[in-house]
Amino acid sequence: MSHAESVHDLVERFYTVVKLPHDPFAKAFLNRCQSHTVKVNGRFYKYFQSGSGPTVLLVHGLNTNLGSMVVIAEELLAQGYRVVLFDVPAHGEALGATGDPAEIRALLRGLYGRLADLHAVVCHSMGGLWALSAWHGEVSARTLISISAPPTKMFLVEKYAGLNALDSDQVQGVIGKIENRFGKAVWAEYSALEAARTIDVPGLIIHGTADDYVPPVHAEELHSSWRQSTVELVEGAGHFDIVESPAVRKIISAYLRNMT
Repeated sequence: MSHAESVHDLVERFYTVVKLPHDPFAKAFLNRCQSHTVKVNGRFYKYFQSGSGPTVLLVHGLNTNLGSMVVIAEELLAQGYRVVLFDVPAHGEALGATGDPAEIRALLRGLYGRLADLHAVVCHSMGGLWALSAWHGEVSARTLISISAPPTKMFLVEKYAGLNALDSDQVQGVIGKIENRFGKAVWAEYSALEAARTIDVPGLIIHGTADDYVPPVHAEELHSSWRQSTVELVEGAGHFDIVESPAVRKIISAYLRNMT
């Protein structure tokens, strides 16, 4: 295998999604939801809705599915909100095997437009980066809650390089291939930090103190870029278990009550 081919394979693996089907808990929740579709760029995408009241869109992270947000959704339903969940393209039971950031951004913008009464967006991990990168001035939501979001796409490349022990030539090759595919502006376009500098709504940044995948220092970094944000650190929470934390559900509920 040539070096060029090996770099190609590294980039393909970087975008390959671990497909996880909905577990029984998620399926039971979806059975109580209404199923809808939204058409974006000629493709149809499914989303699920339950409850009544102010609408909250929940966005899951990389290599998981909408089921990871069901615990938070259940809490919001009990508080009188309408919740909307969906599988990000190539995740869960959505079509595809590789995550295209441009497709994900387009779908989120489609959902932002479809949900005219959108009150808030709650997102976890990569969902935070995706949701912020898709934000624009016409989004009706009054706030966004970001849980354990990575700061930039470049951070993800660096993380990937470290996990796979890539040398500097391989890293530069991966960066070059990504720029060839999405343009040199890809790093600014898919940066939570860049998006936060222009977002015009207040936000809540939640992060676990025991997050060893996206260290909590990045919560402060995002806060510094987002003028109207506040930070809540959850003691002992890691990157993935934070969405199951009762403390997080209480923080989200209290914050949203203060927004109404």
